[in-house]
Amino acid sequence: MNATLDLFTAWLHGTAISQAIRMTTWLWPLCEILHFFGLSLLIGFAGFFDLRLLGFMKRVPISAAWTLMPWAKAGFALAALTGVTFFIGAPEQYVHNPAFYCKVFFLIVANFNAVYFEAIYRKQVEAKELDLSGPSALKVIGLVSIVSWLFVIYWGRMLPFIGNAF
Repeated sequence: MNATLDLFTAWLHGTAISQAIRMTTWLWPLCEILHFFGLSLLIGFAGFFDLRLLGFMKRVPISAAWTLMPWAKAGFALAALTGVTFFIGAPEQYVHNPAFYCKVFFLIVANFNAVYFEAIYRKQVEAKELDLSGPSALKVIGLVSIVSWLFVIYWGRMLPFIGNAF
């Protein structure tokens, strides 16, 4: 498996887009700023919604908190785009780093959790059927979201400290 990863890393590192990302001196710092801005939007607005699902801020209807979620989705898109840019620009920093795989795992958990919420509860929230309180499953969804995004941030921050351990 390591040989396959090494071949993939070498190929990606040698592509024109990877070289352009590394050679453009202002691009990496700009992507860092945009990545953290995207995370701030995501965590700020999704975190507010998740806290509401957990039962905090009961004077705010769940449907009103839900109206802020397009900002969280935009933040996710921005963070994902810049994250892919980082990966393409320096794949060797990620493919052998256990922190990267932990981050990806929690990204998957967070996104499956969001897809589950949207599939089961979105229409009820938008119809204002759950504004006062909802099923206890909403609390679990909110908790899973907060915890998984916390670990996405944690493992993302650990990337440079853990390094290539495989």
